Amino acid sequence: MKNFAFVISAATLVLGISGCSQLDQSITDCDNLREEIVELSEEDRQSRGYALIKIREPKTLSKSNNKISCSGSAIWSDGDKTSISYESYIDQDGDRMIEYEVN
Repeated sequence: MKNFAFVISAATLVLGISGCSQLDQSITDCDNLREEIVELSEEDRQSRGYALIKIREPKTLSKSNNKISCSGSAIWSDGDKTSISYESYIDQDGDRMIEYEVN
């Protein structure tokens, strides 16, 4: 069973984000954020041996100008299926961060 959390500055995935006080319109939706979460898990594939393939049934848990929290069903490259929580937010330095946690 998978049980981990992963956090990364989205600035490493998307250039020109730092210094924001609000989330970009393109990622203020749980549907749009799924692709970045899949890319984030792919970066850690070699150390874990598997990666996230897709997130189904995305649901918005909460949303504000500087944070969106989501949940869904995760499909993994090793065939496992889990619940997943993921979010994007602006940290205290003004950088956009993304993270996910397998439930």
